[in-house]
Amino acid sequence: MSEKAYTQEAVATYFREFLQANGLRQTRERFAILCAAYEFEGTFTFDALQQTLLDHKFRVSTATLYNTTQLLVQANLLIRHPFSSSNAVFERISDSHPKSYQICNNCHRITRIKSKDLAAAVESYHPRRFGVSHRIVYVYGTCPKCEAARKKALKQTQNRIEHETR
Repeated sequence: MSEKAYTQEAVATYFREFLQANGLRQTRERFAILCAAYEFEGTFTFDALQQTLLDHKFRVSTATLYNTTQLLVQANLLIRHPFSSSNAVFERISDSHPKSYQICNNCHRITRIKSKDLAAAVESYHPRRFGVSHRIVYVYGTCPKCEAARKKALKQTQNRIEHETR
């Protein structure tokens, strides 16, 4: 989708055009899934999307939900993040501004990085002969909670070894 406003109407129109261009049916289910996905303000899982549809009393099969999310990714309306292999994590593409995340290697906690410097650096990168659809930065490491737990466990181990050698 281009720089135009990502209003619900514009997104639905874009998706309709995408489906037509690819010879795919425009079903009530597909547009219900699109609307439910665009209700989220950040990342969401496949299960959360399914629950949102159920909350709106709209039932779709798991296969329809899976296939439609794949279409929304192909249409550049959703991004599927590589955070988790067990449960897909999605996010709507609502603007062209870069997004940045830090992911803990231990607990897999995901937090959004809000850095103007990082965003400016990512935005200023313009690859040659490559059309950018969106920009996302992933930073992997250890969160403070997991680092504190690691240090505590290490200290306990050292104390136990010291106690045993006495």
